[in-house]
Amino acid sequence: MQSAGGRTRYSSVAIALHWSIAALIIFNLVLGSIMEGFAPATRFLLVRTHASAGFLVLALSLLRVLWRVTHRPPPFPADMSAWERALAHLVHYTLYGMMLAMPLIGWSILSAHPPRPGHGIALLGPLQWPPIGFISRWQDPFQKAMHDRLVEVHTVGGWVMFGLLLLHVGGALKHQWIDRQAELARMGLGSVRPH
Repeated sequence: MQSAGGRTRYSSVAIALHWSIAALIIFNLVLGSIMEGFAPATRFLLVRTHASAGFLVLALSLLRVLWRVTHRPPPFPADMSAWERALAHLVHYTLYGMMLAMPLIGWSILSAHPPRPGHGIALLGPLQWPPIGFISRWQDPFQKAMHDRLVEVHTVGGWVMFGLLLLHVGGALKHQWIDRQAELARMGLGSVRPH
């Protein structure tokens, strides 16, 4: 593991992954909440866009987890209370879990609609993604029932993700503006104040 040493800022790679994943998640939460209200042709394009962004979140999240495991993040401020540290760890690890679980659930939903033989799941442009084999081979009415159940789980997961993001952002702003800890600078926004 790379030592955090005296660093107070995340590495450039961690910062880039953090903001890229955050932007994609917010984009997908908004898109997922409105896409069902469109006409079928537009909805099909929006679902493909949502799926493409979701697979990108999955790939970047896997990279983010690998980076986190091999590169120690900067330590919390020394004056941060024990309950705040515990809550920060809980929110962070739950976010990591959701960043992996939500795209996998979405992949399962798409796999519950078997593509035509020789075709994968349609993404943006000419991109195709293979379905999850055992899910695409389920037979109706079981497959339809599982598809609907997965959609429900994915919807609830979207609300959980939204709540986690609010906690995460709220905590960062609290440390930045109330505790005066230059929290945003840890993720590349602004400069770290000298001690």
